[in-house]
Amino acid sequence: MLVISPKGLTGKIELGENERVALVGRSGSGKTLSIKTALCLNSGLSMIDDKSFCETQDFSIVNAVFQEPNTQILSTSLEEELKLISRYHPVDLELAKQLMGKYFTRDFFKLSDGYKRRYVISSVLSFEPKYVLLDEPFANVDREGTSLIAGIIPRGSLIAEHRIPVIREIVDRAYVIEDGRIEEIKKDKLFDEDFLRKNGLRGFKVDKIDTDKGKELLNVNVRGINLRVREGEIVCLVGRNGSGKTTLIKSLAGKIYAIFQNPDLQFFYETVEREVGDDETMRKLGLYKLRERSPYALSYGEKMRVLIASALASKYKVVALDEPTAGLDGVNLISFVELLGSVLNSKRGVIIATHDEEIINICDKIINLS
Repeated sequence: MLVISPKGLTGKIELGENERVALVGRSGSGKTLSIKTALCLNSGLSMIDDKSFCETQDFSIVNAVFQEPNTQILSTSLEEELKLISRYHPVDLELAKQLMGKYFTRDFFKLSDGYKRRYVISSVLSFEPKYVLLDEPFANVDREGTSLIAGIIPRGSLIAEHRIPVIREIVDRAYVIEDGRIEEIKKDKLFDEDFLRKNGLRGFKVDKIDTDKGKELLNVNVRGINLRVREGEIVCLVGRNGSGKTTLIKSLAGKIYAIFQNPDLQFFYETVEREVGDDETMRKLGLYKLRERSPYALSYGEKMRVLIASALASKYKVVALDEPTAGLDGVNLISFVELLGSVLNSKRGVIIATHDEEIINICDKIINLS
């Protein structure tokens, strides 16, 4: 039994080696903090069978997949990564090849964000630690990859995830973190839309934004695709990881305001307030109380909100958002959609590249790049 008691939170998380457990909560509530505590990267207790894990720190027993893949790689391809790991542990090459397919030998820095996430999940699961802690493992992953990952997550896994509909079918139990408290809840609660909304969690239907469509703001041909965006319109780009959604948005540089999936590469100022530059937008996305903080010091979900706010506060007529809902909890997802409504009503247009099926309903037009 792995027991995690993070400093600063009340309560504990228990994980048996024969179960999968969900860890849910709002952005910044302490999910990542709890996983870091388990690996002795944060103050608190991490115990295995009543013995301190921090005294041995044997990462073949406990290991984790964190939110930002770039911080977890040892080599430039998964093939080379596993060769290195195999010097110290037996590795399951077939599992890695199953998750990565033709990208098994591809340079990490040439992969899409979805495949970068598959890369680090493969590298950790391939040497079969007794306990695995996964922080947002399904973020930016397409439908096929989501199904593959869900099917290979082993027993002895703690899964921290905002996309609750993906995990509620595969877990045995769940914990929620709210107001600094860790509380075990019945799995059935993850299917209760009223409970999810009340606790700021996701898993409920997002209503379509009703706006009048105006004149054409963008009409370009990119890679054989005619991309047209009108005032008050949301155009969604969907398709498998690696299909070219991010590349398409990058090709529109100078014509639109775009944000991408790696937050730390897109900050320019020392505070959230300077980064966003608009009090009303910060308030709508729950960032006003963080306005004096450095954006680099925030949680992943909070960082994404800062980027979204900076894009929506810009004066560009067309805003492009690459996987904008990754890391957003239920409260901020609703705020995000409401803010999009304000943007559309100001006669602007929005392009969204997404794998998130919870927001497809808000799209006025869908372009499939698969």
